[in-house]
Amino acid sequence: MSAFGTLFREMRQGKRLSQMDFALACEVSAKHISFLETGRSKPSKGMVLHLAKMLQADLAGTNRLLSSAGYSQVYSHQDLSAPGMAMIREALEHLLQAHLPYPAVVFDHEYYLVMANQAMQKLMASMVELGAQFPARPNFLLSLLDSEGIKPFVGEWENIACHLLQRVYREHLAGPYRDQPNRLLEQALTMPGVPQDWKSHVVEHLDYPAIPFTLNLGDQPLRVFSTIATIGTPLDVTAQNLRIEHFFPMDERTKSYWHG
Repeated sequence: MSAFGTLFREMRQGKRLSQMDFALACEVSAKHISFLETGRSKPSKGMVLHLAKMLQADLAGTNRLLSSAGYSQVYSHQDLSAPGMAMIREALEHLLQAHLPYPAVVFDHEYYLVMANQAMQKLMASMVELGAQFPARPNFLLSLLDSEGIKPFVGEWENIACHLLQRVYREHLAGPYRDQPNRLLEQALTMPGVPQDWKSHVVEHLDYPAIPFTLNLGDQPLRVFSTIATIGTPLDVTAQNLRIEHFFPMDERTKSYWHG
């Protein structure tokens, strides 16, 4: 079996599609799909792109399929600091600055911090003054679960932790590699105190348009909620994986904290 055939089959099976069902969706014969998976047939570059589209593969998945079939990748995967990413970087900085005086961050698909505006930096510095410890490159999921990170400051912590764990779980299932290990989730579940019923836990406030939570900084409780956005129609793997999270106050006291 070829490298392409192995990867293609894993991605098809990850979508829970039989060869027949996938062949019908692609408007090709099931025999051709079988030959592609066993390596008896080599796909053209156009066919690889068509198959990736029908698999709803992300940009990184499309690149992997192309490489495995011996073709050059069509989507760039540049570091955010690269000159070619200047427009994306400037757009992100604009979004972060425009949200001031409220916190906003950019993180990647594994929840590692990429960028933060001054309000978020100040918020994290306040937590450090109160005993929190953050690595050089914080991971928001792991920090939320860490008793030396964000965990001590979050009211309704169990509810928020279960909500985020469920989100990470669902995002993995919706991706092209749902049958492969979810390494971020596996690492998160080794953290002490993670609720055993995290997957079946009914998250409170489902009648709200967003999940609210409280940050307790000393005697100053902050009631907030957040929204997450992505970059529309990206043509770069790094850009597609970025998430922009904006935090909003839920009451006047919280507003005054950031406006003060």
